[in-house]
Amino acid sequence: MTKQQLPEGWQMVKFGDIAKHISKRVEPSETDLKIYVGLEHLDPDSLKIKRHGVPSDVEGQKLLVKKGQIIFGKRRAYQRKVAVADWDCICSAHAMVLEANPENVIPEFLPFFMQSDVFMNRAISISEGSLSPTIKWKVLANQEFLIPPRDTQSKSIELLKCIAKQEKDNASIIKAQDLLIRVVCDNYFYKGHHLQKDEKFMQKLNGALPDGWRYGRFKELFTKVIDNRGKTPPNQNESNENSIPLLEINSIIDKSMFPNLDKVSKWVSQDTYETWFRAGHPSSGDLLISTVGSVGAVALTSESSNICIAQNLVALRFKQEHVPEYWYRYCASKYFQHLVKAVVMLAVQPSIKVPHMLDFWIPVPPKGVQIELSDTLRALSEWSKTLGDKNNSLKALRKGLINNKN
Repeated sequence: MTKQQLPEGWQMVKFGDIAKHISKRVEPSETDLKIYVGLEHLDPDSLKIKRHGVPSDVEGQKLLVKKGQIIFGKRRAYQRKVAVADWDCICSAHAMVLEANPENVIPEFLPFFMQSDVFMNRAISISEGSLSPTIKWKVLANQEFLIPPRDTQSKSIELLKCIAKQEKDNASIIKAQDLLIRVVCDNYFYKGHHLQKDEKFMQKLNGALPDGWRYGRFKELFTKVIDNRGKTPPNQNESNENSIPLLEINSIIDKSMFPNLDKVSKWVSQDTYETWFRAGHPSSGDLLISTVGSVGAVALTSESSNICIAQNLVALRFKQEHVPEYWYRYCASKYFQHLVKAVVMLAVQPSIKVPHMLDFWIPVPPKGVQIELSDTLRALSEWSKTLGDKNNSLKALRKGLINNKN
């Protein structure tokens, strides 16, 4: 692009004209600084350093960083790691320490520019080496980039800072709501979980529970246990219009309420679905629990589920007087998981026998309490999801602004 073709006020400049390379080295054992930042502490596409180490964690010379300077991961630039230091610290020698040249660019604009695809793609293209491609400053300094005029830089900074603040505020609310969910769950679920005695003893303790609560066996919640044949059914690695998803443990270990059907990699034919599974199939609202490997992982089957389960999963069908969503959250709690771990058998893979699990003594609240807790936690979770979706939109907007301006 010639100067005549440039937008008004825009300039083609060398990176070395807008950024200064700072290369002061420090021995970790000799510094008074308290913070060490390695590349592992930087998050892709985030200017904020959210975690760090201490100098005693590392050996060998590191780089001195002053508050406000930029730490850029020169090794494996495809990881897109660039951040602004909030304090004086030392950082990995696999990074570059940079600061803006205020004569040629507004300092706050430089880190945003370095997040752009234009900059990152160029950084990747000039990296040298195969296993750990690395950028040399002399090469980066000579790269030419199109930079907007200062008034455009100022407008971009203000807008991007507003977006970043909203993202941070939303993330703080989500974190607070997650904490509130844990506190609410603890308040409901803690009762009686140090107790696993005989029936006579447990019945005596009913008076210690809130009104309407009682101790009962876990198996008393269910009308049916779908625990299939303990063998892998005939299956196929590709689906067709008549095949049925075969749900395995990997679909329920991400702590989501419902199985992740995107992780399904095996299917069964309609004939196998109808004839091979003697105990039947899960239906909407059944509780799924893994019995081998990631023992105790739980999920609920969704309304749209038409699935069969592998041999290391069990499906439990609730009686009408129980609320599946309440019991999913109870079974995901640390209290139920503690009961599971107490009877896990250790072999090549950890496992649990279904009868042992069904024999647990648990505190059973009345249905009204189950509904109340489920409604409360669902509202909190839905609000967190809404904020998470908004943050994803803000991230997309931020990325679009950065790339459109550069």
